[in-house]
Amino acid sequence: MKIEFEHVCRRPQWPVWAVIVVLVWLALGGAALLLISYYDRAVSLCLFKRMTGLPCPTCGFTRGVLSGLSGMPGRGWLYNPLLFSVLLLFFLVTGIRVFFARAVKIHLTGMERAITWLLAGGLFAANWAYVIFYVG
Repeated sequence: MKIEFEHVCRRPQWPVWAVIVVLVWLALGGAALLLISYYDRAVSLCLFKRMTGLPCPTCGFTRGVLSGLSGMPGRGWLYNPLLFSVLLLFFLVTGIRVFFARAVKIHLTGMERAITWLLAGGLFAANWAYVIFYVG
């Protein structure tokens, strides 16, 4: 495995459609959170949970974000540990790119790539089991 930091432009050029999609997504999410807080209850929109009765692998993420925004990030992490770990990694890599103008490049051999996919699948399955038995 080889990890390197490549110099990039300080300000990434975002396509206009991507900015619009993110803004619409944030507006819809904000509206949903306002409705949830207004009615003081959460309505499950998850089709997977409605059809199977089991929580989906991302179940608990909204409650976790609300806990984090309420000043309880530890409690938020307990709702869905894998998603919050990936989100933390995303913010770390994005921060390196924006503040230091460096892109993180990871070069893997074929065997390392296969092991990475197996580990990711195992983490995904373990997280889903955690969500089903402890959160759901």
